[in-house]
Amino acid sequence: MTTNMSSGTATNTATDLATVVSQTAIGRPITKRGVAIFPVYRPGSTGVTATLARPGKNFDVREKATPTVPILEVENSGDAPVVLFAGETLEGGRQQRVLNQSVIIPAHTVTDIPVSCVEQGRWHGSHKFDGVGEMAPPSIRRSANRRDQGAVWNSVDVLLSERHLVSHTSALDAYFQSLPDSPDMAAIDEVTSWGPLPQQTGIVVMNRGEVVSLDLFGNETLLASMWETLVRSALVSGTSTSKSTTNRADKALNFLRRFTREVRGPLGRSDFGLGQWRQVTTDRVTGQVLALDDQLVHASAFPGGR
Repeated sequence: MTTNMSSGTATNTATDLATVVSQTAIGRPITKRGVAIFPVYRPGSTGVTATLARPGKNFDVREKATPTVPILEVENSGDAPVVLFAGETLEGGRQQRVLNQSVIIPAHTVTDIPVSCVEQGRWHGSHKFDGVGEMAPPSIRRSANRRDQGAVWNSVDVLLSERHLVSHTSALDAYFQSLPDSPDMAAIDEVTSWGPLPQQTGIVVMNRGEVVSLDLFGNETLLASMWETLVRSALVSGTSTSKSTTNRADKALNFLRRFTREVRGPLGRSDFGLGQWRQVTTDRVTGQVLALDDQLVHASAFPGGR
């Protein structure tokens, strides 16, 4: 059974996000330890998003010639544009970083990307990064989306403290390194094996009655490429302060509707790489939308704003 958000004839345009998700449906959730992952379905053609690649052997991440915390440099020497998603971590360099917004790197180009630091106590090491790593937990993704470096560091500290993890450089990577031996790993493996479902293109995560995050992709393949790391991110969504313990589809759908209402007007040209992009920071929602040739590539959103 699905809960639908239908408001007319579907189109492929992402210039207006409300049009993109006009026929979005939310299905029955996967639930584990109070966290529910609702599948999101969005009918439509795969279009240009089918031509996008993920980082591989022809993709390099490095510090700028004069290193600076909020900007890294990526080189795509392959023949296809490469997409990176907001919240993905970048491992190595002078310090671990997290990507502030989703970006599309053209083929055979060198492009800057906007990042935040998730390793406060280190500023030394290799000029080159090991590559793209895990999807950061939702609290860190939300702060990175807002470009709030202090809040990013605070979220990392809270996560490490809650997990009783020690990192001399306050590195988010300490959490990822702890996962193989964590009691959470069995639950992560179980939930990962249950999806993604056919025709699923996104997820809404809820924790004990509260929406935690939304991710909506341009097609099934893009979601599938991120499924395992999104599950790991979702299941460390933190302790909810809500008195409710019921994760309801209507609340997930209402959050999606609220997000689309906040994306007013056309998306502007992205300052980093290809496509059209818009940041959303209101009193109720923090998020971002990336499109290419008027087709959705990735949208992500979190409750709470300024």
